[in-house]
Amino acid sequence: MEAKENMKAIYPITIDDLQNDAIKRIGRRLNDDELHTAKKCVECGLSSIIDITLKSAIEEAVDKNRHIPVGQCEECLI
Repeated sequence: MEAKENMKAIYPITIDDLQNDAIKRIGRRLNDDELHTAKKCVECGLSSIIDITLKSAIEEAVDKNRHIPVGQCEECLI
C-alpha cells in the first residue's frame, strides 16, 4: 500500500457535519462557545471508544477472511 493511501482518513467528522447535526437536533447552528465544547466532547468520546472499535474491526476482518487465500477475496479483485 502506498504511503499516500496510508494517510487517508477512514471516517472523518467535519465541523460542517457537527453543525448540520446541531441544526437537525436543535434547529440552529452552534455558536463559537458551543462549537468549542461540542468539538471537545466529540474528541473525548471518540478517543474513549477508538480502541474497542479498532480491535473489533481487526478481529472481524481477520475472522471473515481467515479461510480465503491471499489474493482471492472479493476486495482484492476490485
